[in-house]
Amino acid sequence: MHVPDWEKYLKEVLSHVKFRYDHNPIYVELSNHMEDRYEDFISDGMDEEQGKKAVLTCMGDADTLGEELNKVHSPVIGWIWLSLRNLLIILILINFFPVFSLITTSFISVFETYKDKEDSPLVYTIDVGYKEKVYDTTYIIDKILYYEDNTMEIRYATWTNPFSDSIKWSLSINPQIYVGETQLPRGGNGWKSGSYYGRGQEFREDVPLDATKIIIPLIYNNNNKEISIDLTERRMMANES
Repeated sequence: MHVPDWEKYLKEVLSHVKFRYDHNPIYVELSNHMEDRYEDFISDGMDEEQGKKAVLTCMGDADTLGEELNKVHSPVIGWIWLSLRNLLIILILINFFPVFSLITTSFISVFETYKDKEDSPLVYTIDVGYKEKVYDTTYIIDKILYYEDNTMEIRYATWTNPFSDSIKWSLSINPQIYVGETQLPRGGNGWKSGSYYGRGQEFREDVPLDATKIIIPLIYNNNNKEISIDLTERRMMANES
């Protein structure tokens, strides 16, 4: 409801309130109060013009009301409140973005797929399907693949409890390949996605066809375990599939 005399009155009131950030809520509160009083006067039988003037009369002197509101809405208190509010917003944002990042990266990692090696024919695969939990992290060894260029691929995933107290690393594995009891020299590369959940691939080069086992040490927060995978069993030869 726009009444020019009311607007003039409110402008005079607000001219005394030094903390300008409170002008809008004060304006809204006083406007609503004036409209309520106007409705009361109309209900009592006044006509519109009488009701509008009666509202200004009951509101009192604009200068006096403005000075009282300035005491309540002190600039010092106002700036302290505004600073604390902004600080709270910053703290909420600081804490929200890591959570958002966790949700986003975990969602992406869950649907991420392994990258196929296309530069050499496949000789055999072994479906491992092995899980081992160390402290707050579960290691999942999915599959072993062996190629004609003597490359062995280990496909795996890790899942770390996001609410644990440990540092969250993008945990990769370090497979050790053996022929009998002789450990082969390490050579190759790999990748791993995500810090809480992610998939990974390790490629080991110059691995002979008669390699017999893989040992994967799992050392985390002073918890030592190892995964042993027999390479002589459950081979699915590519030319038989």
